[in-house]
Amino acid sequence: MVGFLARHEWTLLNASAVVRLVMVVFAIAILAATLLGVARVARDRQTFDAFTARAAQHRAGPIAVRADVVGNEKGWLALVPPAPLAALAVGQSDVYPSYVKVTARNLDALVTGDQVEHPLAVASGHLDVAFVALFLYPLLIFAVSFDLTATERDRGTLRMVLAQPVRLHDVVAGKMIARWLLLAVPMVALPALFVAWSIPLMAWTLAVLAYGLVWHGIALIVNARGWAAPANALVLAGIWLLLAIVGPATVNLLIAVRYPMPSRVEAAVQARAATADATLQGSRQLGQFLQDHPTSANVGRDGLRQFALLQAARDSQIADRLEWVEAAFDAQVQRQRRLAGWLSLVSPTMVAQEVLLEASGTSATRFEHFRSAAGEFQREWQNYFEPRILDAATLSANEIADAPVFAYTPQEASIVFARIAPALTGMSIVGAVLLLTGFRAYQRYAL
Repeated sequence: MVGFLARHEWTLLNASAVVRLVMVVFAIAILAATLLGVARVARDRQTFDAFTARAAQHRAGPIAVRADVVGNEKGWLALVPPAPLAALAVGQSDVYPSYVKVTARNLDALVTGDQVEHPLAVASGHLDVAFVALFLYPLLIFAVSFDLTATERDRGTLRMVLAQPVRLHDVVAGKMIARWLLLAVPMVALPALFVAWSIPLMAWTLAVLAYGLVWHGIALIVNARGWAAPANALVLAGIWLLLAIVGPATVNLLIAVRYPMPSRVEAAVQARAATADATLQGSRQLGQFLQDHPTSANVGRDGLRQFALLQAARDSQIADRLEWVEAAFDAQVQRQRRLAGWLSLVSPTMVAQEVLLEASGTSATRFEHFRSAAGEFQREWQNYFEPRILDAATLSANEIADAPVFAYTPQEASIVFARIAPALTGMSIVGAVLLLTGFRAYQRYAL
């Protein structure tokens, strides 16, 4: 019976010109967001391939080069390739750098990866599938579900339907199933046409479905209150505004007030002050050395070794002074995340956003994993080149070819899925509870 009622409701929805128009606009929004994401990832992949090819050309360059030139001046550009589902969500990819220059002296961890962006993109953000899923999808759920039974009850047609051998719960269930299929199918199917099937895509699909259940459950509870259709629409619009817009904005404000992040200007000032003494002292020593050896002809290999030692001592002091500045930022970020983890429970949008970004591979976690991998590679690079630099050695082609090469290995999909499983399970449970509560509330529905 429920299946028959769902098919009947599906026919009625498809017969509505307004619903057809809404679905066309919804499909266009999903396709546009997906295609923009595919184009963005293709551009990032092209950049990644170009820099990788350039690194290979550098290795196949001169036959013999000084170690300090290869290890410090040229260095190595550690790159993180686009994630498999990066086309579905921009996430933190426009905030965190996708590359880090590695040298034998240090890791340029403060590289911001700034890019030239169109002013409108900077002001309004990029359109991606995650935005459509997080904000437009629940709004359309409310748009097609605010009048499940109110108008039929006011017209008296609901009593006529219930005069047949059918229960009110079956009628409501049929209406909910039809609306769920109407919106959920394009939301999960259209993006899947442009990305390969994988565990992350499965997690993404489950997250979207669980997120939709939460909003369907809220709509069902409001309809069960027995208000008129305009009142249902007004209440649901207020709930969407509160949970999807006002709630996340308030949480972000509370986090910023409780644990304010130091500004980049202040960080630059602190870093400059922290390194001024070490830089000045090291530069004096290097300046004295260059004054004693005005030309490279009278330096000799021993002189080059001494110069390399002075440079290494200066760089080590600067790195030590900078470490506490970066540690202050990292500690504040961790405090913000712990607080956000608790406060995000007030908004299903914030929970779903975290899950979608983790599944798509554009969350802060992936970029921190990349930074950690780049840090390990920097130590490997330093261990290889530093002894040769201090020895003022000239590297042969074979020695250059034997130098470490960075290749980012992402976390296993099973690890990522395990990290988002609690939030995914929580959304599913909340959605099921809301739906059950709504069906129970319909037992007291006044006809």
